Amino acid sequence: MQVKEKGLYNYLIEKKIPLLEDKTFLKVYKKGELVYGASQRYTYIYEIVSGAIKLGSISVRGMEIIHEILAPGEIFGNLRLLDDHAGLFGNLQGLHKPWSEFSKTLTPTLIRCYESDFFKRLMINDPNVAEWFYPKIVSRWCKTESLLISIRAMEPRERIKHVYGLFNTRIRTALNKEIPLNTSLSFKDLADLTATTRQLVADTLKG
Repeated sequence: MQVKEKGLYNYLIEKKIPLLEDKTFLKVYKKGELVYGASQRYTYIYEIVSGAIKLGSISVRGMEIIHEILAPGEIFGNLRLLDDHAGLFGNLQGLHKPWSEFSKTLTPTLIRCYESDFFKRLMINDPNVAEWFYPKIVSRWCKTESLLISIRAMEPRERIKHVYGLFNTRIRTALNKEIPLNTSLSFKDLADLTATTRQLVADTLKG
């Protein structure tokens, strides 16, 4: 019984995990709604069922900077796990404090929320869950590294087109509407992801 084939929640139902309904819930978020803010240290573990979200941080000037886009099937949340290990990352942000981020929906989005301690116990006690989860984290690392490589290796207009193309995949929103993921990104989102400007993104995509 593989988690990948069934999906995590369906797998847990078939396993008859105790208190499953008490430890998880579904929530629909409107487009542009915060899932959690940058100052929030405790979060659930979130699984995107439909829709998409963006992750970002707040700069020293108080500006939102987007650094990752997540689509259905991806997992995020629970920054509390980084409290004891994020000194370097906090310093890289110029904040000299633990790593922080916010998450905001790009579309109407349906998210399944897991209590973090419950999710941690699943990881420890069920090798099938751990085997399903770790590749998802590595996949996110690879995606982030690919964005960094494009910033270093490509000219600005080239990387704007490249990143825009990376997100040219179709997703289904919480309203059961199918859309290309890249059409939900603003010029500001793309500028952040490509280390360029909104004006250059607009000129490149409209040209």
